[in-house]
Amino acid sequence: MPLEARSPAQVSFLPDLTAHRGKLLSAANQGTPVFAASFIRQRRIVLETGLRSNAAVLQFIFVHEVFHFAWVRLGNPARQEYSHLLTNELRHRARGELGESSAVKKAELHTGRELSSSSKLWRDYVCESFCDSAACLFVGGPVHDGARLGKRWSALRRDWFLGKMAGDARWAV
Repeated sequence: MPLEARSPAQVSFLPDLTAHRGKLLSAANQGTPVFAASFIRQRRIVLETGLRSNAAVLQFIFVHEVFHFAWVRLGNPARQEYSHLLTNELRHRARGELGESSAVKKAELHTGRELSSSSKLWRDYVCESFCDSAACLFVGGPVHDGARLGKRWSALRRDWFLGKMAGDARWAV
């Protein structure tokens, strides 16, 4: 991956991860199951222990989480470009996504209000799509069965990423 680490991030594994009221829980009987979480300010990634048994999924999710660090340093102009790329896909009724997290967020988009760049739901979707697209590009494809985006749209995303990396060879995370 074309990333330059500014300082190391701590990576750990915990069992039975769930997200509940903005908190990451382990082995708790509440919340929504998740595979991982990134804590940007703390420079920390937590992965679900069960991922160790599936190398392909672990790689995809790890790269996805690493790109959350790249997203915050990408800058507003590049984030807006990527958002416009997704808006164009939606206008053309592109179906599918490149990962489970972005597919879930995309499915939550229902009205024009939610597609506004000021909508938290839209911003979350754009971020998850960015991270899933990066993981697809650098791991070699989606690992979630339900995550399929048309070749035309996948190629546009790949070209966008490669263009951004060519323009800025130092993606510092």
